[in-house]
Amino acid sequence: MFDSGHAQVVGRLKEMVNRGGENVYPREVEEFLKTHPKIEDAQLFGVPDVRMGEEPAVWIQLKEGEVMSANDVKVFCKGHVS
Repeated sequence: MFDSGHAQVVGRLKEMVNRGGENVYPREVEEFLKTHPKIEDAQLFGVPDVRMGEEPAVWIQLKEGEVMSANDVKVFCKGHVS
């Protein structure tokens, strides 16, 4: 973390998130999310979880002037991303 409160991601330590034995491949999810007309970029990463081992989390950058809720993202992914 920088003094400005910003961080810079320069790469992944691993190419897969293991959620309770299920393999989640960040690139697949990121590429799908970027097909949404409001989404400029997306980065998926794993966060530690006591019960599941890891839970996927995603950072999303919207295109300038666009607005989207977390629920909008869930609806977009339903049936396409496990």
